Amino acid sequence: MTHKEIERQNFILWYGLYATEKELAVARTSNKEALDRLLREYAEEVDKIDKSKRLYEWVVQSKSVRTQGSDATLRIDYLCQQRNSNVLENVQ
Repeated sequence: MTHKEIERQNFILWYGLYATEKELAVARTSNKEALDRLLREYAEEVDKIDKSKRLYEWVVQSKSVRTQGSDATLRIDYLCQQRNSNVLENVQ
């Protein structure tokens, strides 16, 4: 791997895994020129990462809404199992 490929891979991994708003703010204050250059050079990858993060957040938020709805289903299933065990006890 060339130095440029390693730089690209390291930046994309950092941006995708660790670059929160706070991390970006720190990087902007300490290494503004380098960060701006990397963001320009790898703008396409950064855009893909941003889109996937937004999609992930949307999926997680929509799952939390669905989880609340499934709690009632779990409770109903539990009540049905209780009735079945009571019926089985009466039969035996």
